[in-house]
Amino acid sequence: MTKSIVLLLLFSIVSCSQKNKEQGVSLPKKVTAKKEVIKPETKTDTAKTVLEETFTDSTQVGIKGKFKLIVNQFRSDDSTYVEIHLFEKRNNKWSIKQKLEYLKDGITNCDAELTDFNNDGFNDLTFQSSVAARGANEIRKLLIFDPSKKEFVLMKNSDHYPNLQYNELLNCVDAWLVYGGSSTVFLKIEKDSLREFAGVSLDNNEREIYTIDKKGKRKTLKKEFVKDLEVYTRYKNYNPLTE
Repeated sequence: MTKSIVLLLLFSIVSCSQKNKEQGVSLPKKVTAKKEVIKPETKTDTAKTVLEETFTDSTQVGIKGKFKLIVNQFRSDDSTYVEIHLFEKRNNKWSIKQKLEYLKDGITNCDAELTDFNNDGFNDLTFQSSVAARGANEIRKLLIFDPSKKEFVLMKNSDHYPNLQYNELLNCVDAWLVYGGSSTVFLKIEKDSLREFAGVSLDNNEREIYTIDKKGKRKTLKKEFVKDLEVYTRYKNYNPLTE
């Protein structure tokens, strides 16, 4: 009897174990996270750039028929600037030779002009860059055309001298500065700058004629009181004095 009970218990244990193996253990399934792609916010560029003025020439710049110049004045939300494009003709096509860009005031027009400032037979470029305190002072940047490089060279201090023009008598550049009085300043083109070498200043019936050497040393040639002096006079020469 006892032996029969033990055999029955062993049979029950084996049967349960076999059933568990057949059914297996149910494991939780792996959950894959869903990725959400967030597109970056697209910003709308509200800045506007407007072309205000343009100047084009292909007959007076550089060698006639070989160069073309385009000068554009643009205004954006925060600045006004000038773009200069110089083209050279190669194989009957215009190829960009030089591109320049300068900031300017937002008051004046660009008013680009081509004039020979160094008597070399090639026209140079000026454009109005700002306005001085007195309306009689026209401020321009001067760019000299270099025929060897076939490009323009900016005279870095040209906008320090208002009312620039070529002085045929002295073969130089002169400027006319207007304030409570006035000064005629005579300048030489040296590399990328204008060097002052002489001048005539007029103020309160007093006239001074002076020279400046290459080291910047100023020497008064003559200083005199002139009754009823017309202080707004521009001179062509300083020695002898010639209006």
